[in-house]
Amino acid sequence: MIDREEAKALLGGPQRKLPDNPQTPEEILEAMKAANANYYREAIATSCHTFIEFTGLIGEYIKICERNLKRGIDFTQANVHTDGPRLRIEDWECDYINEKLRCIFPSLRMVRLDDSEEVATDK
Repeated sequence: MIDREEAKALLGGPQRKLPDNPQTPEEILEAMKAANANYYREAIATSCHTFIEFTGLIGEYIKICERNLKRGIDFTQANVHTDGPRLRIEDWECDYINEKLRCIFPSLRMVRLDDSEEVATDK
């Protein structure tokens, strides 16, 4: 029989409280990290490996946002619904995203960085 602390560790640790009403990109990143940790904690309980893989995908998005913010790119404005900046995504990050997507959706067409799309990279 495992004790309470071992059970928490196996389930991804205790539930994290999300910040109240995050406003700045830094506060939003902290909320995103807490939400991902909570998702992981709950996803493990499903015993569905592919469902758990979404945690890695979300975590990679968070890392990309964090790195872009350090370069002065406001990730909160980088989406198809605004004329905001484009996130810089490295080839190796794209490879990792594809690895996760391949696990979750084995027949999915993979994501590629395409120069014709003017994808920003750190090269």
